[in-house]
Amino acid sequence: MGIQISKKRASNSYIGTFHFNDESDMTELASLKTMVRNMNKMVKSAGYDYAYRVKLQGRGDNRLERARAYYDKKYDGQLAENRIKSMSAQSLPLECAEYVDAYIYERT
Repeated sequence: MGIQISKKRASNSYIGTFHFNDESDMTELASLKTMVRNMNKMVKSAGYDYAYRVKLQGRGDNRLERARAYYDKKYDGQLAENRIKSMSAQSLPLECAEYVDAYIYERT
């Protein structure tokens, strides 16, 4: 899906959705990260003291099952089910995500 402009999103920082299994999406995501890195260099060289960052939020179908498999492996099954539900309510760890939503935020 890649970079998209949408007024329907609640966040003004949303850039787009990028699928891990789509090579063009991954190329666009790498370009986005490079663009932000270069922009930060230009801002710094202009004497400003702020910078931007790209934040990736993991997404995917069957979120709870993906999170359960990931956290069971990571914590040897020692994490309570309600904790897993809480940890995966908003996003998934990138290691088990099917795709990501990218946002650009000012670094604080």
